[in-house]
Amino acid sequence: MKEIIKITTSLTAICVAAALILGAVFAKTEHARKEIEEKMQQETIQSLLGFGPGKKIPESLKIYAVYRYVVNSPKGTVLGYVIPLKDKGFSLILVDLEGKPVRVLPIKADATAIADRGQRDAVVSELVGKDSNATYADTFYVAEEGGKRLGYVVPGVTQGFKTFINLMVSLNPDFTLTGIEIVRSEEDPGLGDEIKKDFFKNQFDGKSLESVKTLKVVKEPIPSDYFPVLEPEKAKKQGIKPEELAQIKEKHLKDDIYALTGATISSRAVTEGVKNTVRKFVYRLGILTDALKQEKVPAAFLGEV
Repeated sequence: MKEIIKITTSLTAICVAAALILGAVFAKTEHARKEIEEKMQQETIQSLLGFGPGKKIPESLKIYAVYRYVVNSPKGTVLGYVIPLKDKGFSLILVDLEGKPVRVLPIKADATAIADRGQRDAVVSELVGKDSNATYADTFYVAEEGGKRLGYVVPGVTQGFKTFINLMVSLNPDFTLTGIEIVRSEEDPGLGDEIKKDFFKNQFDGKSLESVKTLKVVKEPIPSDYFPVLEPEKAKKQGIKPEELAQIKEKHLKDDIYALTGATISSRAVTEGVKNTVRKFVYRLGILTDALKQEKVPAAFLGEV
């Protein structure tokens, strides 16, 4: 009996020690993982705004994050937006589903706390009250350069062939697409995974808001003269002049999206994801902008457009 107790005690001690070690390792690596993910996301946003590798980021560039929440209470559902203010503070504005402002609540938290998901969730939950449930939805970004609106970067998600595809789109001030990026996907290598290739993603560049609304996928080969526009690095090596590329791009600007060979479903998934992301964002931004102006909220990004 004593031997059994001894063995049990030893095993328990080993398990506890192992759990503590694993917990410490997880805590350390989780922090590092989050830092890496945040850095990659920041680089993706900057690249979509035209400041990719090798391009200097101007000091006057400001990127404002706007956090969207869905708030449910016994009275119904409203949307909540955490808004950066011109005085460097933050406010939470609640807007009903018809677009009417409900309340504007001052936030007593600094930028570091707001940037942290856990701390921000706690702040929002406290503001909306115990009888309400605030669920984080997403974050979009407003970019300004020299006080003038540069564009937007918006996240989206769509059902792919295998699992969900996470993407980001960038828009200029008049909502013309300036780029897309596939953030995460598990499409088949060599087939659907080619949605990450420039010759597919760059087909969306320059599409106006009106053309995006009716955009569809066609099962046709990409025209041979279109490739230099879709693969600019190769075009540069081939010595094709920017003026020539501009002419080719203009010629194909109203084209639909050419499907990837053997991956029509993935091609359509991304296209529908881009369309839905843009459509919803433009609608929500219009409502939010009107609400901010109506409530006279000094949002940091309500400058010159």
